[in-house]
Amino acid sequence: MRSISWGGVILAGLSLWALEAAAFTTPKGYAKLPFSYSPVPGVKVRIEQQHNDILAKLPGGKVQALGEMPDVPEGSQEIDGLLLQDDFNFDGQGDVAVLDGVGYGGVNLFYRLYQWDKAAKRFRAFQETISNPTLTRETKTLSTGQRSGPRWYTTDYRFRKNKPYVCLDTAMVGSEGDLYFARLYNPEGKLLKKLVAKTQDPSSIDEKTAPARRKVAVGKAPLYDKPDSGAKTGMYLVKGDQPTLLDYKENEDGSEWFLIRFKGKKLVEKWLEGSAFEADDAPAPKAPSE
Repeated sequence: MRSISWGGVILAGLSLWALEAAAFTTPKGYAKLPFSYSPVPGVKVRIEQQHNDILAKLPGGKVQALGEMPDVPEGSQEIDGLLLQDDFNFDGQGDVAVLDGVGYGGVNLFYRLYQWDKAAKRFRAFQETISNPTLTRETKTLSTGQRSGPRWYTTDYRFRKNKPYVCLDTAMVGSEGDLYFARLYNPEGKLLKKLVAKTQDPSSIDEKTAPARRKVAVGKAPLYDKPDSGAKTGMYLVKGDQPTLLDYKENEDGSEWFLIRFKGKKLVEKWLEGSAFEADDAPAPKAPSE
């Protein structure tokens, strides 16, 4: 597993967004202000701190507010990525992301992203805060991810006519850290496909990805008509059976359910409670890695 250290804060598992060993990049990080750069040739922008405000000095003497300095938890002060600079939307212009907050002991770094608008000669704010961003230039994908509890969640953005859309979102599921429930979308926001995939690299999931298979770990695992303990059927799988995982749902009580397909004497598609895949000594979910 590769880890990236940002000035004393270790971000484990950022390599989960790589399509291959060197496919993704992390934006350039800067620990202190002021910072000056050229978003396009011939234009210079200076970003600085005044009291608790972060300001961008624009061409023509104009000033644009980029929010306030973040509250950094004690023990996480040495963060090299107070400001990130890169072409986040792959339009050939230089954008910036300003640290908005720190979470989960420094694992999650949240940013306000500002994209340079060449015509307006100022920044446009991105639609929402992003976390732990990485860039995959081959597919022009902005990937973000964050940890909540033992699980990782990712969102991938692509751009059409310079406007962002979510092309993929994933959530780590199960107990072993290698299953992700994924939803793929088209530029209009239509759901194209959802599946449970086995991977250490959720951003590699696409429409060609095959659904995962998982071995039953208990002696007898009942099947259900729906993800509800009250919908039990007379059918069951046994230890060693390896059904295909088609869909996923987490109930309010925290129980995990998988829609499975299994071919025995006949082909069945039913719901199976997630604990059927967990042995008594099942390991805790691991951080994503290559």
